[in-house]
Amino acid sequence: MPRSKGVFLGFAALLAGALSVFALSGVLAAPRAAFLHIATNLSSRSARYSYYADIAASPDGERVAVVWSEAYTDFGGAAKGSVYLRWASESTGSGWSAPVTVHAGDKNECARWAAVAVTGTNPYTAVVAYITQSPCDAPNFQAIRYRFCTLGGSCGSVQTAVSVNPQPNDVGYGSVDIVLDSGGQPHFVYAYYRRDASLGKDVGTVYYVSSGTTNPEQVSQNEHDARTPAIAWSGGVVHVVWATEPAGTNYDYFVFYRRRTGSGWIAQQGLIRQSLGYAPHNPSIGVSGNMVLVAWDMNNAEGDQDCGNNQAACEKYTLAYIRSTDNGESWPLDSGVPLWYELGGGAFGTGRPYTSTGAVREYIRFLRPSVGFRANGKPVMVWHVNDGTTEKPDYNLYYTEALTVPENAADPIEWAQIRRFGQNLPLHSASPVVAPFLARDTLHVVYLQSVQDSSGSVVDWETYYDGNEYDRYSHVYLPIVMRNVR
Repeated sequence: MPRSKGVFLGFAALLAGALSVFALSGVLAAPRAAFLHIATNLSSRSARYSYYADIAASPDGERVAVVWSEAYTDFGGAAKGSVYLRWASESTGSGWSAPVTVHAGDKNECARWAAVAVTGTNPYTAVVAYITQSPCDAPNFQAIRYRFCTLGGSCGSVQTAVSVNPQPNDVGYGSVDIVLDSGGQPHFVYAYYRRDASLGKDVGTVYYVSSGTTNPEQVSQNEHDARTPAIAWSGGVVHVVWATEPAGTNYDYFVFYRRRTGSGWIAQQGLIRQSLGYAPHNPSIGVSGNMVLVAWDMNNAEGDQDCGNNQAACEKYTLAYIRSTDNGESWPLDSGVPLWYELGGGAFGTGRPYTSTGAVREYIRFLRPSVGFRANGKPVMVWHVNDGTTEKPDYNLYYTEALTVPENAADPIEWAQIRRFGQNLPLHSASPVVAPFLARDTLHVVYLQSVQDSSGSVVDWETYYDGNEYDRYSHVYLPIVMRNVR
């Protein structure tokens, strides 16, 4: 989906000259940077709404890559179609690249998920993983594909990590995440959903596979409905985390963790176990040296269904985290129970300071936190919050970063004051992802932003990048100088 970039837009011909000159003077006065770390619509394609997006930076911080999938038909539950990649350089001054088509979807084979990791130096390489199914409706074949794409060059051949002929009524592959080891080789974790007729629901299982292998390894265990797995790598160890919902005779909600070394998988560990009234969802994992940090959101699980007269309980959410300081070998305990903290306070907290909604489209379901690490080993976290109400939502992004990180994993992190992230335009911003490693000062974040019609109804979702550095470009007028057009 080629488009021009860095094009000047005038709201009217009469104003274009004066405004562009004024904006240009601000650009010249601003500190020099390779690309502007401000809100930028990377997809900008009407009637092709973005699904989840992902972001990664190279180990030296020189390259930033974003991937996303787009629906091939209109908004409203359509199958997802194509996968695109865009990247930017910190030093060349070339701005965001034109979109690179990683997968050109059509009705015969469409993609519906994408994830990315970046490695190398000169050339830098993005490894893009994505899920395909064919045909798009009622698929009889699914695969997790991946491609090595040289940033500034071309993408290599399509490779298949795993594939399957799903059974009738099975959803099949639901999500995939990717991480690269020290040699730049990809490792994948994914969820596979099978229809359980006796339960009347789709039940997920988490699997792992790495490049060069053919047999996936089952990661999740026991009678749980496993969802939203995430993966990280550090010091030769693969780290996987996922959430579960009740299935079979088990009525609890969990976040599980499991690590894989050269000798195989260590038994899964429950990082949190809660009942219906305080259920965890959407775990994110980050690593830095020997520190492994897992964060998740928590809500009253009745928000998944009909709130009835208990609307307030459906609207209040919180963020929690737990960390290991020995590369996942052990996790802090309190009387035998994993010791986790709420972001805003004490251990095993019960406060719900944030507003959101559960019974909505998955893009804005709960808070969807994302964790990354700076080069100094301090974690950062981004998430979205509904600052409005269920009836009149107003979704914005928020972030915080660690001020101090105690050596003892049982001690809480001191977090900076929570702040809004980005320009906070009068549109919904949701599902943020921060780059797992941030070698430089910028917070590289990708998220979805809504497109609304005149009545305020959401008709589209676009993929946006933001670095939250507007103070460096105080005289740049975004609508004049930064909007992408075709």
